[in-house]
Amino acid sequence: MRIGELSAKTGVSVRSLRYYEQQGLLEPQRTSSGHRFFAVEDERLVHQIRDFFEAGFCSSVIHTLLPALVNPERNRVLLQAAVAAAQARLISEMESVEAELRQLKRLGDRYGFAPDMHVTLQSGGHDSSTAAQTIAFDHRDRRLR
Repeated sequence: MRIGELSAKTGVSVRSLRYYEQQGLLEPQRTSSGHRFFAVEDERLVHQIRDFFEAGFCSSVIHTLLPALVNPERNRVLLQAAVAAAQARLISEMESVEAELRQLKRLGDRYGFAPDMHVTLQSGGHDSSTAAQTIAFDHRDRRLR
């Protein structure tokens, strides 16, 4: 099947399928004109890849786990270890987030901020027509790597 057909059957975008190929997760055959041609088994493989991405795994880890999925019963220990490690990382991250939330609550309590209060920095008085400056936000990537 062509890449568009695989995309339609799996619900995964053509762009994502090309990314999967680039990362070595999919290995389509090529026609003489260079077009990708996917086997029926690739549909199942795409669903497995998608499941791992949705669970927070990165492409390099998925790449190492895919061979084990050919015979999951035989590779149960490896797969269980990967899932357990991912769960441990998420629990650790959740604990960090909860600690940050507790600290934010303490700051709010200390400075008298209501939980739904929106804080902006303003120059001038209340009637000033200048736009409010927003406080810089700490963007942290919390996905599994």
